[in-house]
This record gives sequence, structure tokens and C-alpha cells, in this order.
Amino acid sequence: MRFVWFGVRMVVLFLALVFFISHAFAESSETEMLRSKVEKMESELSEVKDLLKQQISRDMKKEQEIAALRQSDEKKTKEIASLKEGDAQKDQEIASLKKEVAGAPVASEAPGEVGGEAYFAKKYADFEKKKVGPAFSDQYTKPFLRRFGRNTYVGGYMDFEYWASESDSGNHGFDQHRFIPFIYSDISDRVKLAAEIEFEHGGVEGGRDGEVILEFATIDFLLTDWLNYRAGFILTPLGKFNLIHDSPLQDITDRPLVDQLIIPSTLTDAGMGFFGTLYPTQLGKLDYEIYVTNGAFHGLDDAGDSKFTANRGLRTSKGGYEFDNENQSPGVVGRVCYSPFIGLEFGGSTYTQRYDDKNENQITIPALDFAYQRGPFEFVGEGAYAFIETNDFAEEAGIADSMWGYYLEGRYHFMPSCLRTWMPKIFTENSTFTGVVRWDQVQTSELTADGRENWLRNRVTPAINYRYTEDTVFKFDYQINMEEKDLADSGNNAFVFSVATYF
Repeated sequence: MRFVWFGVRMVVLFLALVFFISHAFAESSETEMLRSKVEKMESELSEVKDLLKQQISRDMKKEQEIAALRQSDEKKTKEIASLKEGDAQKDQEIASLKKEVAGAPVASEAPGEVGGEAYFAKKYADFEKKKVGPAFSDQYTKPFLRRFGRNTYVGGYMDFEYWASESDSGNHGFDQHRFIPFIYSDISDRVKLAAEIEFEHGGVEGGRDGEVILEFATIDFLLTDWLNYRAGFILTPLGKFNLIHDSPLQDITDRPLVDQLIIPSTLTDAGMGFFGTLYPTQLGKLDYEIYVTNGAFHGLDDAGDSKFTANRGLRTSKGGYEFDNENQSPGVVGRVCYSPFIGLEFGGSTYTQRYDDKNENQITIPALDFAYQRGPFEFVGEGAYAFIETNDFAEEAGIADSMWGYYLEGRYHFMPSCLRTWMPKIFTENSTFTGVVRWDQVQTSELTADGRENWLRNRVTPAINYRYTEDTVFKFDYQINMEEKDLADSGNNAFVFSVATYF
């Protein structure tokens, strides 16, 4: 019995031990599972944190990109606004140009501005608005300017002639007399450049008896209406014709004798000075120019060679473009022009300098000019008198003490209405005929062994011309020359045809 009870207790203990061991093993397995789950959750949490960090980094990068795009958009918006403003300004400029074209058809393309208007265009527009003839214009009121590039514009004129002289010694046949390109530039609102290049008789290449020369070239610095500065090769303001000598402006082919022999046009001189315009009355206008120059006349050298002759007047003595190394004595020239009202103008000018290499003899040339226009009628004229000092050396060289000349010219513009009706494409609203008569008289002199030799030239030139437009003219002239040399008549009449145009 004791053995049985012992056996029972042993079985119970065994069972209890088995239960305890199994329960311990079960509890250890559950803890291990929990620990594995915790570790897995921690791993997943770490991954989530990494993903969150990456997402935050991407979001920050996107925000930076969005900010950069916004900045770029703002910049583009400003650029578009600037372009729109530029387009608006261009539209205004185009509208202004169209308005100028309506008033002054060609010169309106000039880009430089003074007070909101193109400088040269304004000059020509003012000239056109006044409806006065070429005699009232100046060297800048030209209708031919074309813009080239931003601030520079070019133009010019050409003339072509046919001569038929009654004398064998006169001119016969065709002549390409002048081809003159012009260059103008609005360097800034106040600085202007103007130049002309002259090709005469086809130039000098291939044995041609012509010339290629810089006719004038100036730099202007504009200050006010009444005071402006000019420097360069200046068109000498001695008389009016030298300033407006362009062939398309003139109604007769040949230039006046006084402007060939006493004021040898084109007369250019190197120097500088001032010019301007004043308005003394409501209708009146006063223009002036005054310059100091090298001296345009070289009439007598140290060898006693005289350039002042009865045959050529003062023409062969003109020069003075380079340094004044001969007598180092400057020339002074000035002109004053007064217009009491539109259509009437009076001008007075004077030129003086030492003309010989020894700097001992003075030449002084005063000149008077006028222009009057009333409706289709014009009356213009110019005169000059050369006072020439002569010491013994100059007299031995044959230089006389004076020369003089003048011209008077009447013009009448007309256009028969029947011609416009019959041929409206040829005789347009801008076309006109002009009947002209000019009287010339010039006396040139020199001293010879037989005494003083005077050559008095008288000329009457009736002419008629046809202008298809104001810029293009066909001229038909007949020169009646009455020349008295040593009291002997040596007439030499001639028929002259020419065509001239601006371009």
C-alpha cells in the first residue's frame, strides 16, 4: 500500500513537472514571438521615418523649384511689359513718321531729334511749309535725305548737260558735269555731321579732266537757336548763291558769272565759328554766320606768280583747305541775313584775308544779295566787289586793285491746266514750268605792260524749264554773251540743255 501511494505521488510529481516544463516552454515561445513582432514594427517604423524624410526633402526641393519658377515668371512678365512698352514707343514713332511723311514726303525719315523732331526733316518741313523758293533755303533744307542705318542718312544730286556753242572755241557736246553724294548724320541730339563729295566731269581717272574733292564737311554742335558751333570745311557764306548752289535748285544751267569769277563757287574754307537765328519781330527773322578760316584765296606766291587774272578772275586762286603755312594769316568771313516777312530776304556778307605769301596785301570782298517772292513770281540777285591791295611787288605780278560783278534774275512759275488734262501722268499736280531771264555783268582786270586790262562780260540768258517734281528739272537755256575785252566784242552765244535731280 505504501508502495502504491508512493507510486501515485511519483506520477503526480511527474505530471506536475511535465505541466510546468510545457508551460515554461509555451511562455518562452510567446515572448519570442512578441519580441519578433516588436522588432518588425520598429523596422517598419524606421522605414516609414526614412520615407517621411525623403518625402519632406522632395517637398522642400519642389518648393524651391516652385519659387524659382515664380521668380522666372515675374522676370518674364517684366520683360513682356518692357517689350509692350517698346512696341508702344515704336508705334508712336511710326505714327510720328507717318505724320512727317504727310507733311514732308522724303526728309521725314531722318532719325535724330531736337525737341522731339528730326533735325534735318524739321528744317525742310519748315521750308516747305512756308512755300518759298530755293533762294530762301540754306545748305540743310534739302529734300533728298534717306536714312541709312540708325542715325546716318544719305542723298545727293546729279546733273547732265548738252552744249552747242556758236563759236568753234566754245563748248560742244555732252558733259556729265556733276555727281554729288551727300552724307548727314545725327550723332546725338546736339551733334550733327554734314558732308558733300564732288565728282566733276567724270572724275580724274583715265585722263578725264575732272576733279574729285570734298566739297564741304562740317561738325555742328547745337546750343540754342541763336548760338551754335560749326567746324570743318565750311561753305563760305560770301553771298547767298554759294550756300544754295545745287543744280536741282537752280532754274538756269550755268551759274551766274559773279559766282564763277568773283565768288568762285563752290567756295570752301577750313575753319570754325558760330551761326544762329534770332527773331527780332513776330514775323521777322535774322540769320548770321561768322567764321575764322585758313583763307580761301592764294593769289600771289614768292616767285611773283599771280592767280588773279582778267581771264579767270579770282577763280584760279581758290584753295585754303590745308594748313595755312604760306602767310599764316587767317581769313574772316561773316554773313547776316534779315527777312522782315516770309517772301522777302536781304543778305550782307564780307570776306577778308591776306592773299600773298609775304603777308603784305589784303583782299576784302563785300557782297549783297536779295530774294523776293510773291505768288508765282520770284526776283533774286547778288553782287560782289573785290577790293585788292597791291604793293609794288603785286603790281609787278600784274594784280589789279579791284574786280566786281552782279546778276539779276526774274522767274515766273506756271502750268497750263490743259496739259494736266491731256497728259495727267506727265504733268501732275507737282509739276510746273518756269520762265526765267537772267542778266549778268562782271568786270575782271589785270595789269600788263600796256597798262590795265579790263574784261567786261555781259550776258543775257532767257530760259524755260520743266519740273516733273520739285526735285527733278529739265532746263532749256540760250546764252547771249556780250564780252568786251580791250574794247573788242568777242561774243560767244550758246544753247544749253540740262537735266538735274536730287536722289
